[in-house]
Formats: sequence, structure tokens, C-alpha cells
Amino acid sequence: MRAQDLPDGAATLEDLLRQTTSLRAEVNQLLMDQDGRQLQETSATLAMQKPANFSWRITEPYEELTVTDGLTVWRYEPDLDQVTVQDFDAELDRTPLMLLNGDATSIGDAYTVSATRVADGILRFILTPQRPSSLFVRMSLMFQGAELREMQFEDSLGQQTSLGFTQVERNLTLPAATFTFTPPQGVELIDNRSSP
Repeated sequence: MRAQDLPDGAATLEDLLRQTTSLRAEVNQLLMDQDGRQLQETSATLAMQKPANFSWRITEPYEELTVTDGLTVWRYEPDLDQVTVQDFDAELDRTPLMLLNGDATSIGDAYTVSATRVADGILRFILTPQRPSSLFVRMSLMFQGAELREMQFEDSLGQQTSLGFTQVERNLTLPAATFTFTPPQGVELIDNRSSP
């Protein structure tokens, strides 16, 4: 099957994102420089639940956890014996992964979206931010049916990040504890919240 451009990319993507209210997946992340040389490879577990619950646990090559309930963001770095806590804000809400968790109807307002059917049941979307302050200059999403399979984005320095999603589970009930965090005893706490 030849690739086929779809007429309204934003509406097609919005419809796909509306079909997922929660998500859990294993993620392989590759970071590459502007010349395509691999800088780093990490393995992680992602859990998300709309409207703003998010957990990102890196397991390889080091451990790190970022978790938010939509109000507070915790970042735990076991190697440094350190936890950083801050308010959830609009800047974080615009990160590429949080885009999947946000309000689907705002995508057409914030991004220029093109959609291509690359094979039967496989759609690829290219998103270009309409605001110059965005955290990336271009993003690509690939879906198989309603399941996200791949995400790639490029920052203003030309660095590219590629995420491959496997063992994807959608619309499951995730325990509230997935999106909360209690710092272990004895770790250094750096509290950057406006009102702790």
C-alpha cells in the first residue's frame, strides 16, 4: 500500500488520543546528536492517566523516577540520594510525552499537524509547534490502530530523541499510588514549590 496523506491531520490525531484515557508501556529511548550519532540509550516504564497523572521510571542504564499527580512533580535520583519537588506547571505540560495526556482538542490550536497513512492500520503524524517557545521544533508520532508505537522529536539544537513503545496497555485502571511519591528516609530533599 502506498503512503496516503489524510486531509485533516489534527482532527484525526485528536480522535486517536481521545480513545486512550490511561496507558502503561515499556519504552526504549534513544538520544542522538544532530548528525545522527547515538548519545545515550535508556529503558523506561511509562504510566499515564488523563488529565495529568504521569510516571516515568528509568531502569537502565541508571535509575530515576519522575512522577506527578498534576499538582506536584517529584524527581527521585537514587544514585545522588536526592529528591527534587516542584509545582506542576504549563511548561512541563508541553513536554512531548505529556502531550499524549493533555486535552486532545487543543492540539490543532498549538500545532500544525499533517497525517499520512503509511500502511494498513498504521498512521504517522508530524507536529510542528505554532509557538516558538515550544520544547521541540518537530515531532513525529506513529500509531498502529489506536496504539502509540513510536515517537520522535527534535529540539532547537538538532538533538533527536526516539521512543519505541512495547507491551502497551490502554484504558486500564491504574492505582492512585502509581502517581504519588514518598521520599525514602535520609535522602536530600530539594523543594522548589512556591508554597510547600
